[in-house]
Amino acid sequence: MRRIKPATGIDKAAIGDAINALREARTLLRRAGAERACKAAARALKSAEGARRHVHHRIIRTTP
Repeated sequence: MRRIKPATGIDKAAIGDAINALREARTLLRRAGAERACKAAARALKSAEGARRHVHHRIIRTTP
């Protein structure tokens, strides 16, 4: 099986911070009426949530 890069709790926390910032940005953009930018922030949020799942998987697989 291919080796995966180990992830740490720091990586998980950093992605959590990014997700929180994207949620806040999406809310503010929606409030400002910037529909296209709000949709872009929503897509970025989905991508970041996928990254969080990926990091969680890396943590589980590399922790002895």
